[in-house]
Amino acid sequence: MISINYAKIERFLIVGRVGLNKTRVKLTAIAVGALVLVIALSSYLLYQPLMWFDQSGQLQAQLAQGQVGERLGQWLRQQGYKTQSRVFHVLDTHCICNWRTEAHKQVVKRKVNNSNGTNVELSLNELPMLKQFLPATPAVIIFDANSELVYLGPYADGAFCNTESSFIEPLIKRVGAAAKPLDSGWVNTVARGCYCPSS
Repeated sequence: MISINYAKIERFLIVGRVGLNKTRVKLTAIAVGALVLVIALSSYLLYQPLMWFDQSGQLQAQLAQGQVGERLGQWLRQQGYKTQSRVFHVLDTHCICNWRTEAHKQVVKRKVNNSNGTNVELSLNELPMLKQFLPATPAVIIFDANSELVYLGPYADGAFCNTESSFIEPLIKRVGAAAKPLDSGWVNTVARGCYCPSS
């Protein structure tokens, strides 16, 4: 006859449960730690770098002087750039917000090409005098077929620059067309998002 030692079996089961509970506690602690890290990182990425596009009021002061688009277009032409049906994508290579704009910028570029416009990339690092017209980057400058300013400002508003918070999608169709008389461009000074000051 086989004798069963129930005391040994019971001890084995209790030790097994304790070991299993320790593993669960460790896994739960790791999961909670990872969740806290993800929340902290998300909060930083979403809210830390948000600022006003025209934080110092530099662009607003230029608007008071008038003819921002005319002066900007003239300056770009002096640098050797055509402005007719052009969309200038302006970046500072050191700006931490560039990655947030990249996908949106690619969508804009495709739409500009479909509207008979030309995309031009400008680096604030290579053209530091452009800072006099742009208080922050990433930014976009749009001119129509008559070299009239259509838009000057950021791509979008908010923590993530995307087409859902975009300012410029409705304006792209004007790239390949001439502006109507008395139709002035939009200089956007009131956007809040991930931007890097130019100065």
